[in-house]
Amino acid sequence: SIQAQHMLNLIATGGYDFVDQSRNSEAARNYLAPPIRLRSTSKMSEFQATLNKDVMALPGGALNIAAGASYRYEALNSPSANPPDAAHPYDRFYAVNAFGVVAQRKVWSGFYEINMPVAERLLVKAAGRYDSYSSGQSHFSPKFEAEYRPLDGLKLRGTFSQGFRIASLNQLYALPTTSFTTSMVNCTAYAAFCAAHASNPAYTSGTYAPAGTALANAALKPEQSRSFTAGLVVTPATGLRLTVDYWNTRISHVIISPVANLAIRDAYYLNNGVVSLPGYTVTPGLPDPLNPTALPILGNVTAAYANADSQLASGLDFAASANVPIGTGGLRLISQFNAALLLKLALTDSGITQVYDGTLGPCNITACSGAPRWRGSWSNTLDFHGAGSLTLTANYTSGYSLEAADLGGVPGNCRASIGASVVTYSDGTPVRCSANPTFSLDVNGQIKVQDRVTLSATITNLLNAPPPFDPSAAYGYYQFNPAWAGKNFIGRYFRLGAKLDF
Repeated sequence: SIQAQHMLNLIATGGYDFVDQSRNSEAARNYLAPPIRLRSTSKMSEFQATLNKDVMALPGGALNIAAGASYRYEALNSPSANPPDAAHPYDRFYAVNAFGVVAQRKVWSGFYEINMPVAERLLVKAAGRYDSYSSGQSHFSPKFEAEYRPLDGLKLRGTFSQGFRIASLNQLYALPTTSFTTSMVNCTAYAAFCAAHASNPAYTSGTYAPAGTALANAALKPEQSRSFTAGLVVTPATGLRLTVDYWNTRISHVIISPVANLAIRDAYYLNNGVVSLPGYTVTPGLPDPLNPTALPILGNVTAAYANADSQLASGLDFAASANVPIGTGGLRLISQFNAALLLKLALTDSGITQVYDGTLGPCNITACSGAPRWRGSWSNTLDFHGAGSLTLTANYTSGYSLEAADLGGVPGNCRASIGASVVTYSDGTPVRCSANPTFSLDVNGQIKVQDRVTLSATITNLLNAPPPFDPSAAYGYYQFNPAWAGKNFIGRYFRLGAKLDF
């Protein structure tokens, strides 16, 4: 990367030929763009001791109590490759993030678990953990579980727990970290801004990349969660198992990148660049060359990590498995089905709720991977009495709308999300308002040629299904969603293997 002050020195002295690069010496090139060498280290040491004992007999079995304690030391030494220098602001590199952190902390913990088979068909568990950090945070996190079998082949189960997560060393102590998102100006919402640049429509109609600089915040509160699950397991016949579970998790004081605040974009474009939100610094972007006195596009938003009010997520998990013989020759069919339905994913901050389920968001957490409502897989294996197997696996991810609430989009309103996450043609028409589902089919075969030799072959994406076109996923860099359609982008591919057991 180019060192700014060195470049200015070379321009002033004429020591570098920017037109004919072949005339420059290796020393001149190294002076203009010095090599960057950086060593980062992380350390973690942990000591743990546990005790486990059956203490008495209960109607359903032995009452077991386990307890333990641990000590953990963690440290991160990652100096910045481009630290800020207020005294010499040009003595830095272009395009090198200033991120760096040097910090350490100690953690003391105590934990226990009690298994109580209070009856032949009822099992109750109680567990808990206490964590204390040298930085001053501490918390007790309990957990309770219960399993009840009212009938043979039917089991009811449920859990309740509370959790605790301290902020990472990066969020607490790191130097500023800058990220960029691809965006477009919504000229319907910001009509006055676009009118001021009417003589240069390309300035407001194209994409641009506003930056967000997150500052560390040593005063961050730990995240605290409350979770519960409820489900049932049905085994109607030998080799057949069906399960369904509902889960619900609420996280308080969830740590967020503050540049996701929706009010910033509106305040900037509607108030002629004046943003009066406490704790935020907004910098304009590059000015319009044809309208230099008009308000430039949004350039950079700087603020510290913060604690939002809460995040709520809930869903249903389904599973079915079968293991049945076919004929009398040892052939078996092993089938496994898994599916997950996302019912709710939402973040509430300062009284404003951002809904993510079924949309492209949350972009500032998942890099615009989206939160599809449905995901699932179904694999079927023919097992040839242990001598070989053939497996066919189908993978599915549902589509989603392209509104991202944390970028300023409005779920369910495609046109209101233009410029936030929805991209348009030159006439302002949205390119897409939703992404199609993703599907792939994989085949795997194994055969034992000898007791110690196994050959295998895999065909991934057997049907060569292409990735669905998605101009908004991953900030629009790839035109498809690499999180769900990566194997579709690669296409059909083969892998051969051999394993030798000694």
